[in-house]
Formats: sequence, C-alpha cells, structure tokens
Amino acid sequence: MFLSIIFNKKKAINNNNVLYYLLAFFLFTLVNGFLNNSFLVEKSNYIKLLPFIFIPFCLDNIENKIKLKGFVFLIIGIIIIQLNSVYGIINYYYFTEGKKYALKNYSKINEILNYERPYLGFFSALSIVICFYYYSINKNKILSTIISFFSLLLIIVISARLAIVIVFFTSLIVISKKLNKKNFIKTLIIFLGIIFLIFMSNSSLNDRFSQISKDARVVTWKGANKLFFKNSNYIFGSGSEQKTRDNLLEHYKNYEEFGSEAEKNRFINKNYNTHNQYINELLRGGIIGLMLLLIPQVILLYSSFKKNNILELMFLVSIFSFCLVENILDRQVGVYLYALLLSLTNIPYKVNE
Repeated sequence: MFLSIIFNKKKAINNNNVLYYLLAFFLFTLVNGFLNNSFLVEKSNYIKLLPFIFIPFCLDNIENKIKLKGFVFLIIGIIIIQLNSVYGIINYYYFTEGKKYALKNYSKINEILNYERPYLGFFSALSIVICFYYYSINKNKILSTIISFFSLLLIIVISARLAIVIVFFTSLIVISKKLNKKNFIKTLIIFLGIIFLIFMSNSSLNDRFSQISKDARVVTWKGANKLFFKNSNYIFGSGSEQKTRDNLLEHYKNYEEFGSEAEKNRFINKNYNTHNQYINELLRGGIIGLMLLLIPQVILLYSSFKKNNILELMFLVSIFSFCLVENILDRQVGVYLYALLLSLTNIPYKVNE
C-alpha cells in the first residue's frame, strides 16, 4: 500500500496531523533507546513501530470513500475471528469435559476461543461501533443490527469486561448526541437499568467484574508503581522495554501477596507486561514519552467534540479504553490497531461530507 501511494501521481491529501504525532513518538522512543544503549538489543521493538509512519501516510493519501469501503473488510475479518471462537466454545462445551470449568475464569480460555479474550472482546466492540455507523447512514440496517446483536452476545458469553465498558461508553456518546434532553434522560435511565440487572444477576459477567480486585493487573500495576519511584527516571524513563520487563520479573519474584505458589510461578513464567500502555510509556519513556503518547489522543478528542463527529469519538474512546488495560504496542496487531484507529479519525461522519 505504501509503495502504491508513493508511485501514485494523483494523491488525495487530507492534511491529517496524526502522522506527525506518531512520528514524534517513534523518533523519541528510537533516540531514547539509543542513548540508553538498548538500541541493538531491542531493534525488533523499533521495527515493530514502523507502521506508525506507514499507516498514517497511506491513509492520508486515500479518499474517504475508499477508507469507508475498508470497514466492510474489517467487519468480515472480525466475523471470521468470532465464528472461529464460537466453534471453539461449542467444541469445548459439547465435545470435551467443558462443564467442569466456567469460561469466566478458566486459565485456558484463550485456547478455547482460538484467540485472546481481550482482543476478541475489543474487535467485537469495534464491530458494534462500525455497525452503528452503517445503521446511522441508513445502510444495511437489518444486517448491521444482526451483527451488533451477535457481537454483544459473544461479549457477554466470554465475559469480556473491556468490551462491555467500550460498548457502554460508546452507547452513552450515541445517546447524548442523538437525543434531546428529555429523551436522553429517559433512555439513560433504561440503559442504566439494563446494566444494573445484568450485574445484579448471577452471571459470569457479574463475577468477572467482582473479581477485579484479584486481577493479575493489580499485582503488575503495584510493581510498576514501585519501579517508577524507585528508579527515579521521571523525565526520560529507562529507555528500554527489556529493562521494564526485567524489573517486573524481579517484582514478581519478591512479591509476597500471591495466593499460592502456583500463582507466583505463573507470574514468573509468563513475566506479564504492564497491561497498561500509559504506565508502560511512563516507565520506558518517562513523562516525556507519556506526553508524546497522550498529546495526539487529547488533540483528536478535542477535535472530535468540536466537529461533533460521533464515529471519531467512538473510535477514540475504544482505543483509549484498550490502552488502559492492555500494553497494545507490545504486539504487532496492537501497533496496527492503534495507528489505524487514530488515522481514521479524519473521516467525516457522513459519506457525502
């Protein structure tokens, strides 16, 4: 795609500044790593971030109508992932000894779903956002409703907390932007009532939220907090992703509040990352690195409110929420998602715009 844009004589420049923001973040990470003698050791991490340059450049030079067609293929890709996971769930419950363990907290949940639960939930929430877009412009309303319902049902079945949070906040955005004050209050009360009933019921989703205090992220975030104040690299951070992982590993080895020896060994063997992109950048790049990550998000959020662009707002809320519970830039698919969603924020809410 990048080469096709380079050699295309007719370019449709949209003047989106996302490229400059992501380029600044990429260059700072690169230089900071070089100055901290981690460039050669972690060159694969820097190569992984190259889409921060290629993706915004490509999307800046593609017409909005072409980008919107890309949503169709994204939805198809998500449905394929979802159907593969549904197959895994059916196989687990009906053709194995699946009834012994609930999906909500079974350690092999990702093997059953043939995908990682947080990413499956995020993609399912994203499909609901895109389906709303098509529904709002009066395109394929019935199909959009069916796909949204299927995605929401899957989110509930696999007890994806992040996805529920994204659906909740994006729904509030839609309600607040589409309804007048009187109808907004009525709809909000009904919506909150449904959420309340779900969490008051004896459901696996309710159990998942009630177990937040025991989540693995609590242990990781405690360690990250200690590392930040212990190492005193407040401005530029450690400059190294590997140093962060090594320091977290030491934290797991010395942590005394594990419920069992097996749990401690699990943390040590898997050596969990920070599971929060903002915390990760605070450790790796210090305050400057965190600011370079946050600035484009804040600017784009302000711009979306100013333009009253609901689609843009929902994309931003989705990616912000994901960054709060996952270190998405630790994976190539996360780098793609982050660069794509930020770059797509310049698409007008209506096609004819």
